[in-house]
Amino acid sequence: MQSGFASSGRSALVDVVVAALLSLLVVSVLTGCGINSPEGAVSKYLNALQSGDWEAFKATVVPQNFTKEQDALARDKFEQMKVKFEDVETKTTYDKTDKNKAIVVMTGGKVTTTAKILGNEKTETVDMKKLDEPSRTYETVRKDGNWIVDTKL
Repeated sequence: MQSGFASSGRSALVDVVVAALLSLLVVSVLTGCGINSPEGAVSKYLNALQSGDWEAFKATVVPQNFTKEQDALARDKFEQMKVKFEDVETKTTYDKTDKNKAIVVMTGGKVTTTAKILGNEKTETVDMKKLDEPSRTYETVRKDGNWIVDTKL
């Protein structure tokens, strides 16, 4: 009996290690460049959006002074849509007059969105290149040494 326990314990450990490695792989694929860069800020933003983690998502954007009700409304809107990103490619352009600003444009990859519309779930996958540029462009700023996405929730 003990050997069966050890064997299943090893299997669980292997599962945990594989899951951790896959998570790191997804993060590294989305990140592309360093974490503390405009691309890294967008990567963290997309990862939080994809994972549905509201608190992590809020941490990736310029801080907003919301009332409790405004925060709840923004969170509800956030939770209504599920998003998955694949093979994301980006291009960064730094502001020529302010080194603490940059624009990150998604130049490749796919995005799959699932949303409830009139009680029915609708899923759509779109090639990033087919979206108009403003909808795949993220303004980023460096605040206190860290890059974050400059958007309103």
